[in-house]
Amino acid sequence: MTDLVEWLATQTDDRELAGAILSMAAAGVEIGAVLREAPIAGQTGLAGSDNVQGEAQKALDVISNDIVLNHLRKNPAISILVSEELDEAVDLSIQGRFNIATDPLDGSSNLDVNVTVGTIFSVLDAAGGLLQKGTAQLAAGYVAYGPATSLVLRVMGDTSVFTLDAGGRWVQTVVAAKVPEASGEFAINTARERFWDAATTGYVKESVAGETGPAGKRYNMRWVGSMVADIHRILMRGGIFLYPLDSETVSKGGRLRLLYEANPMAWLVEGAGGKSTTGRKGILDVEPTGIHQRVPVILGSAEEVRRVEAWYARA
Repeated sequence: MTDLVEWLATQTDDRELAGAILSMAAAGVEIGAVLREAPIAGQTGLAGSDNVQGEAQKALDVISNDIVLNHLRKNPAISILVSEELDEAVDLSIQGRFNIATDPLDGSSNLDVNVTVGTIFSVLDAAGGLLQKGTAQLAAGYVAYGPATSLVLRVMGDTSVFTLDAGGRWVQTVVAAKVPEASGEFAINTARERFWDAATTGYVKESVAGETGPAGKRYNMRWVGSMVADIHRILMRGGIFLYPLDSETVSKGGRLRLLYEANPMAWLVEGAGGKSTTGRKGILDVEPTGIHQRVPVILGSAEEVRRVEAWYARA
């Protein structure tokens, strides 16, 4: 079976780009090992600090961030790191060719109940600066720490999936992930319904109306509360993920961060034949204005995303 190093050789001739990806993959292996022992080590609680977004940090948020930082410091090809857990970008190597943006531990609020969490990352050409559109990404991926530890990765072609074996090797288990064109599942936090805009409300009501409703089929709702877990399910079997702009998040521009959550996930989903949007424009076409910028996020099966876009066009 093909391993990660072999696969990267087929995706890029740039050894330093491959090395940047391997640094993040190695960080994922180490984070996964820490997570396995975290309940025993008493590391699932709060760190006693907040990140730049004002969110309470878990101890493992800080530990995971340190692990990523340590791995990237060893790689002279990495110029700058942007992390959800750090207020400012970190300069790593003046000769570095790549910038990396990461959420070191997405879904950490689920740690104490042993739900899948993950590490999300995006790789950019350092020459373009930190604030580049998602279309400029050279690679993006995430590590999902679940029943199996999976690395989902896209360079320029298909989105592929690797599984960590007992020897610590990333083995390719899905050559080219394909998000089904249509689906009967949607992922949204329905507890926020009172804040939704008309387009989101319309899409969800249309979907839950079932076979006799406008959508003409039955839908199920899925919501883990860990973006990596929800997107991984959608990549494997289809569906749509929605964290739209609503009346509570409008002043911030949205809930999820563009550089290290929305852009890499949109890159992966679109590489698997899916579609992404803010509701008004493609996520990958959003011009960043800050390293922690937030945006609305809607992505998944193309037919479902088009239905949401149609609601926004009417709203």
